[in-house]
Amino acid sequence: MSEKRYTSGEIASAAGLTIRAVQYYDNIGLLPSSGRTEGGRRYYTQDDLIRIEQIVFYKLLGFSLEQIKEQLLLQPSKNELLEMFKNQRLLLLQKMEHLHTSFATIGIMSDMIEAGKEPPFPVLLRFLSALPGDDIFSQAPQIMTGEQRKMLSEHFQDIEPIQMFYHKWKEILIEAAILLHEGISPDSITAQDMAKRWWETILSFTGGNMELIRQLSELHLENQMTAKNEEMMDTASRFLESAFEIYAAHNDLHLNTAESSRKGKEER
Repeated sequence: MSEKRYTSGEIASAAGLTIRAVQYYDNIGLLPSSGRTEGGRRYYTQDDLIRIEQIVFYKLLGFSLEQIKEQLLLQPSKNELLEMFKNQRLLLLQKMEHLHTSFATIGIMSDMIEAGKEPPFPVLLRFLSALPGDDIFSQAPQIMTGEQRKMLSEHFQDIEPIQMFYHKWKEILIEAAILLHEGISPDSITAQDMAKRWWETILSFTGGNMELIRQLSELHLENQMTAKNEEMMDTASRFLESAFEIYAAHNDLHLNTAESSRKGKEER
């Protein structure tokens, strides 16, 4: 019995693609047809169907067609495949961070408009132009000391709580930049409410572990997010630190995180 053959239309339908996409994959050598009929039409086999399903799968994971062609379809070893997946996870995390920054900014703008305020577009524009370049997750192994890596790995086996904490920190940093731009004092009700929410975020993330809180304060996240607009990041971070120092004093929180953070910057 001869092997079953599929037309371009049939294999495209099976993979959820257009015929044009299948033909394009053939032309660039990603999915060469197994042959042509007497009438000159491309045909494909069961092996080609499996191959195109792999292509669609990897494409949905964000891999480029070149990566799929040059690496993934060549049956890499287990270690090579794991390394590619690791790198792709980091890339997807960065893309998720880009989207979250935009999502958070829209939320902040909506809140301001609902409160009858004019969003400070110059400040938000500077943040949007800078923050999409952050790659804190790929830089994490380099920016943390061995002690910090050990402590964080012991407490957080999953990326989700770390990512949620990072998201909240970025939102509060943007808020701090806006308050600073509007001339709001760190001891104002608004700034103190921000400091309170920041402390609640820290407690939720760390479970109140003071040593873990100290380690987090020494990571200097604002210095790792981007090389752009360093002054803006630094001033927003300092405003948040000032507001938090006042909040800590008013609520009898015996913390030295802000002080250790400043010392760490001075030593750099």
